[in-house]
Amino acid sequence: MKHHYIPQFYLKPWQGPDGKIEVFYRRPDGLIVSKRMHRKATGYAIDLYKLPGVAPAEKYMMESAFMAPIDDEAVRARDLLLGEMAPAGGRTRSAWSRFILSMILRSPEEVAAFKKCYTDLVPTLRPEFQTTRAAMRQVSNCTRDEGYIVPYNSTHIERSAMFAITTFIEHPPALDLFQRMHWMIIDTRSVRRRLMTSDRPVILTQGMLQYAGHYALPISPTRLFLAATNIDFAKQFSSMPRSKIVRVINTLVVGQARKYAYAVDGTHLAEVRREMGKQPAPTILGPMLKAAEAAKIAGRRIYTGSDAC
Repeated sequence: MKHHYIPQFYLKPWQGPDGKIEVFYRRPDGLIVSKRMHRKATGYAIDLYKLPGVAPAEKYMMESAFMAPIDDEAVRARDLLLGEMAPAGGRTRSAWSRFILSMILRSPEEVAAFKKCYTDLVPTLRPEFQTTRAAMRQVSNCTRDEGYIVPYNSTHIERSAMFAITTFIEHPPALDLFQRMHWMIIDTRSVRRRLMTSDRPVILTQGMLQYAGHYALPISPTRLFLAATNIDFAKQFSSMPRSKIVRVINTLVVGQARKYAYAVDGTHLAEVRREMGKQPAPTILGPMLKAAEAAKIAGRRIYTGSDAC
């Protein structure tokens, strides 16, 4: 099944009179080219959110019961933003915040990285040692599990990782922070060059709680969504010449691209060939995994101490 990690509704503003968008991609020989394509023919991966080891009726549950509703609820918020109105209602504002988080976490590269790291960080006991371990605890009331710990069954761990992704998208502190930031729309219609987007379209600073912390997302060829922790930074950024804003955003959004970049036409080909894949992609996995690894190491130290039971 096709799972669109770049939702079709998001790409619609870049669609031309022919019903297609300009798609830039790298051929197997390494050359970056462009082609007019329908939105449904790009930005997807087969069975990206498929749940392994479940009943056939449930294997696409993550897509149908979680990702699709996120996109459906985000449409209204996006439409308000295209009309230069920041959503004021709690539900609509929450829906857009959830959509932004999902766009950072739902790409094939991020899903694969999450699965791998989740597997490395979540150990368990081999089933054949479960009974022995329980008996040892009854006799000595203390035992060490070193040598018994191995990764979970691959089907179980992959399924758990997929559910964990939904937990991070619904993470209350992150959603609360996004909703409380200063939101604005920057109109770039006054300049000839148009905004582009890509398969990694969210521009995210290293620290969302920094003075200049912000995230940005092109929502059309002439509209840029910006959210900032400090209103002074937002005003400063939005006061820059529109031509500079378009140039900076296009460089970043194309630089973050891993497979696709998108535009209204093919005039950006030279720019895409120069910039595509040159920037690190946005991620929230780094800080999370560092914290998880630190906790794992700390737990291991405690567990292997002389008083560990």
